[in-house]
Amino acid sequence: HYTADAPLAIQALLYVPKRNVEAMGLNKTESEVSLYCRRILIEQHAKGLLPDWLRFLKGVVDSEDLPLSLSRERMQDSALMEKLKQVVTKRFLKFLAEQSEKDADKFIEFYNEYSRFLKEGVLSDFANQDAIAKLLRYDSSFTEKDAKCSLEEYVARMKDGQEEIYYLMSYNRETAESAPYYEAFKAKGFEVLFLSLIHISEPTRPRLIS
Repeated sequence: HYTADAPLAIQALLYVPKRNVEAMGLNKTESEVSLYCRRILIEQHAKGLLPDWLRFLKGVVDSEDLPLSLSRERMQDSALMEKLKQVVTKRFLKFLAEQSEKDADKFIEFYNEYSRFLKEGVLSDFANQDAIAKLLRYDSSFTEKDAKCSLEEYVARMKDGQEEIYYLMSYNRETAESAPYYEAFKAKGFEVLFLSLIHISEPTRPRLIS
């Protein structure tokens, strides 16, 4: 639940479904956030209200600053709509960042279900790229099997003189840990991030990259 008076008057109630329906093999979903002005419905499932990578969100956004005469054809080109998109997106990203610190377990539960959307946002939402990137989490040779870490945590643990981040691409953690490439870095005490390859039709040799 988000309320603001500046830079726009906004009342928003947004929520994340417990399950990601796209992960169930369904087609790409559409936004289910409805737009209101002074409690009058402007558009149900408003297109352009949020960036496409946030299409998993559901809820309502009400802003008193939008004119009631705003047509659906003009809505997506409206400077006010763009400002509204920026404000709500940044507030949701701030909420996720706060959640990651206050309740790491709950955030990881969300991340395991919706990480694909965050990764999509890093590639497509350049205005919020840095904020989204800070939310990404990785399997690491320094963490337990079901735990994940951020790049910030990795950098904080880097050895003196280490200038590069090491990561290994493989099918899964078990394959990565058995790779000869990893053994050399493990022997030297370097932390390695494990990145999983998905949607690959043929086996690929693990690669360690810095």
